[in-house]
Amino acid sequence: MGLYLCLLLLLLFQPGGAEADEIEPAGPEEATTLKVDEDIYELLDIEQDDFVYQREGRTDPFVPFVPFAAEPAVAAKVAPKPEEPAPEVLTGLRKFEPGQLSVVAIIETPRARHAMVEDSVRKGYVIRKGTKIGRTGVVEDIEPNRVLIKQYSYTLAGDKRYQTVVMELKKEGEKSQ
Repeated sequence: MGLYLCLLLLLLFQPGGAEADEIEPAGPEEATTLKVDEDIYELLDIEQDDFVYQREGRTDPFVPFVPFAAEPAVAAKVAPKPEEPAPEVLTGLRKFEPGQLSVVAIIETPRARHAMVEDSVRKGYVIRKGTKIGRTGVVEDIEPNRVLIKQYSYTLAGDKRYQTVVMELKKEGEKSQ
């Protein structure tokens, strides 16, 4: 029965066929309308006003929501994954943030100033201007009694923001916090 119904519809709606009526051309704002004899509704045993599909403003129901990939290699080409950078291995002073270090001594030479800092296990490091400390800190300046470290961070908007951390030289007998 279904095959005969399909053939009947194909013959009725075939352009230029003897049984088909005229098809009106659609303008840019008009929808395509098809004029059909009243007999088709009697053959299909339906009423003329039962259902009318409105296509305007709707998505195509036959287009998948998610792209389908038959093979994993094809799926990788469809949606490439961004490569993650390898995690940076921190060594030396880069392991410590400025708050984890304390200034023990500042040495002045004819060329530049150097400072000695200690970590929590009292291991000493010599720093100079330009030495990197922590993930984002750089020694900006060494003054006679303090070390200035410039750190940067990013805001939620993606702007780079700088902050200056001051490490004071402790006097004799004064304990680090």
